[in-house]
Amino acid sequence: MGQFTINTEGLPFNLRYTLDSGQAFRWSEKGEWWYGVLGTGVVKLKQEGPALVCVSSSDALNSHTVYNYLGLEEDLEHILSSIMKDGNITEAVQTFYGLRLMKQDIWECLLSFAIATNSNIPRIRGMVSNICQRLGEPVEFEGARYCLFPRPERVAEAGLAELVECGLGYRARFVKSIAEAVRDGRRNLDELRLHDYSKARELLMEEILGKKTLMGIGPKVADCVLLFSCNKDSAFPIDVWIARVLERSYPHLFDDSLKEKLASKVSGKTSLSEATYERLAASARAYFGEFAGYAQQYLFHHERMEEG
Repeated sequence: MGQFTINTEGLPFNLRYTLDSGQAFRWSEKGEWWYGVLGTGVVKLKQEGPALVCVSSSDALNSHTVYNYLGLEEDLEHILSSIMKDGNITEAVQTFYGLRLMKQDIWECLLSFAIATNSNIPRIRGMVSNICQRLGEPVEFEGARYCLFPRPERVAEAGLAELVECGLGYRARFVKSIAEAVRDGRRNLDELRLHDYSKARELLMEEILGKKTLMGIGPKVADCVLLFSCNKDSAFPIDVWIARVLERSYPHLFDDSLKEKLASKVSGKTSLSEATYERLAASARAYFGEFAGYAQQYLFHHERMEEG
């Protein structure tokens, strides 16, 4: 077991806002600690003023790992000053100041958001937990049993029925297909970090002979993966929460046809077509700039918390 402290003096950082903002689904709050499975082990974190106190299940899960995962190397002051272009985003930033984008494992992020389609955060957490409990390698920490996120090979070899039993429903096909593509080398996930946003997104949604290499990965899932695990800070995922914000607070960014489609999405009458999504996201990226993804996350978390 390893114990260490990370000094965050002078760094805008709020542990709760970061871990509980819908970026990742394997963190739980127990008393004053946050517990999570990270890479090959378990870690618990507690913020005490400028100190981030960390206890991990192994010495391999160290301060460098946690520091990088929490995005503490980012110049958050610079990022936030660049996106605070109006009262809406300024209010969100001031309310949840210190929220950072995490740098997750790409495979875990990809599968988690493939599972997340048409669902809410509590249900997503449940499905991800079920997969880990059924297919992940067990790890003991403080007398309790945890499970690592299963590797692509283990998910690929699982039967569809086994995946359905994890509560995935129709998503089971996507999960198995994605795992097989990664296992077989048809998509090298590490390559995504090497390319710019556009090329990395193209690779995630690639089609060969009319068939997607990664089944079920559409624009929103691709943007979430790029933002939360691939350092593509300009990605701007649009779900129903962000659609509400855009319709209510940013109508000036869109023409009348896009406003109508946003209203239809918010009311639940229709979903966004891929073409409409692309136009909305492009307008948001143009407005907020190179750190549009940070604006998205602050607006998303603010909207979700306002709704209670």
